[in-house]
This record gives sequence, structure tokens and C-alpha cells, in this order.
Amino acid sequence: MIMQLIQELLLRTQHLTDTEVLRGMGYTTAGEEAMAHLNTVRRSPYLGLETTYRDKRYGERGFLEALCRCAALDEAEALAAIEGLTERLAEDRAAFHHWLFADTDYVRGPGTPIFAMAFTEKFRRLKLPLGFWRLPWEERLVAACQKARDHMQESGGTLVTWGEIKRYHYCFAEKRSIVISTTGEVIGEQEDFDPPCATFGLKGSKENLPDLFVKDDE
Repeated sequence: MIMQLIQELLLRTQHLTDTEVLRGMGYTTAGEEAMAHLNTVRRSPYLGLETTYRDKRYGERGFLEALCRCAALDEAEALAAIEGLTERLAEDRAAFHHWLFADTDYVRGPGTPIFAMAFTEKFRRLKLPLGFWRLPWEERLVAACQKARDHMQESGGTLVTWGEIKRYHYCFAEKRSIVISTTGEVIGEQEDFDPPCATFGLKGSKENLPDLFVKDDE
């Protein structure tokens, strides 16, 4: 039902411009934020429900429901599919988030400020898509190896603050990882893998201050 909803929305709006779609949803003017969210909905496996969107007219779910009405979808079927999508998203968010760690064997030396480490921590903790855990094991492993190869090429093998990448860890469960070489080959498995995370925040707060400046891309 969820895939059918995604396909139907794309099919029934593909002949319309973004401006025409937004006008059909009740917008008198097509603002940049509404345009951007419409494109997010079209690209997203969760139809934009995983992102934060608020304007005077809609929130994430209201926007999607309006899009379904614009596309003349059966209301009961559309609402049932959206409910199923919402439940799937909640399940994916509750599951262990798989990720890739770029390991440089870094040991903090004197003179390296924790603030700089916290701001560049994201460069070595690479997110994998929400719902990645649902893929078959073989597909996950192939995708993790490919992401390691892509990251090596994009980064040039060196990370700001952290230094030269020695290997990658595909973290697929709490404190468990598959070790991947810099050429994207599986070279081992490690248990009790739990690399420290550099954080910097206000006293008494658990928030990592640099995270407040980075938009959540899940």
C-alpha cells in the first residue's frame, strides 16, 4: 500500500509543474520552502514525514495529505497508507541506526582543542539511510563497502583534525562492527567496538553544541 501511494503520487503529478501542484494544494504563492519540501516529498521513501516542515498552512503530514487530495487519490486509501508510513518511520527511528566509522587511529595530543574535535566529529561518523537495517545482510554489506570506497575518494583519505584514514567500521549493532579496508574490502569483524565521541556543550547540558549548527539530514 505504501509503495502504491508513492507511485501514484509521482504518476499523477508528473505532468504538473511544482507551482501548479502547490496551487492545487491551496498555496496562493509558491514559496521557496514549500517548493523545497515538495521536492523532498517526491524523493523521500517516507514522503517527507521524516523531515521537519512547518508553515502557516501545513506541517509534514498535512502537506502530504493535501498533496494526496491534489492528486485526486482516494481519501480513505491515502490516509491508511500514510498511517502505515508513519508507523514504519517510527519503527525505523526506534531501531539501531547503522553507520560507518572512518578510523584514523587518532590519539588526542596536547594542544588539540576539544571544540575543534567536536565540530569535526561528523566527518568520521558517516550516516547510513534510515531504514538501512531492513535490507538483507548481503545488500547492507555491499552498500557499506561502496560507501567506504566513495568516502575515500571524496575525502582523499584524510580527515580534518583526525588525520589519515586507516580503515572503516560498518557498525551494524551495539558495539559490533565489520572492518572494511580503505579499498572497500571486508577484512574482519570486531566486537566491543565503541569509539569515543568528541562532544562540546554548555555545562549541565547533554547537547553537543556543534550539532545545533548541523541540519539533521535523516
